[in-house]
Amino acid sequence: MALLDRVKERTGSDLSDTELQAMIDGVTAEIVARFGPAGPITLEMADPTDPEARTLKTLRLARPIDDGEAITVTESDPADTGLADTDIELDAADYRILHGGRTLQRLTGGPNGRSHWAPLVTITYTPIGEAAARDEAVIKLVQLDLSYRGGLKSERAGDHSFTLSGNISAEREQILESLAQRRGGFLLA
Repeated sequence: MALLDRVKERTGSDLSDTELQAMIDGVTAEIVARFGPAGPITLEMADPTDPEARTLKTLRLARPIDDGEAITVTESDPADTGLADTDIELDAADYRILHGGRTLQRLTGGPNGRSHWAPLVTITYTPIGEAAARDEAVIKLVQLDLSYRGGLKSERAGDHSFTLSGNISAEREQILESLAQRRGGFLLA
């Protein structure tokens, strides 16, 4: 279902499709300006100056890998030369994805097999659920924008009454913070 249809279903708004789409586009632009575009991220893992980095057999990611998307893993060894010929792009048979996409294990049986990771590993991948989380935030922010009525905090008509949040900025920030919490890097294992 298209995002516009999901917003219409969840908000019950009688605004035109054009106006709702403009609101969606505005919220989406705000998210992109704050967090960058959705899609693949690139992380540099390990510490080339740490002698213990050469002993790592696994790398743990804070945001799990969507293994249905393209993954590129490059090792740099030695990591401090800056020379391109020290970079080796790994084959999928050189590592294993474990723990729901949160752990990369180095394998010995692949074409570039080793028992440990190089001192510097660069991985480009798409985190699981990134697009879905952003869509949900867009829907919630549009709902919030549609419910905001200036300084009005509550309204009563006969037996019907409702109360709005006193601080729309805090609510917006809380929704956006849910996306910020999804961003992250890696953990050394």
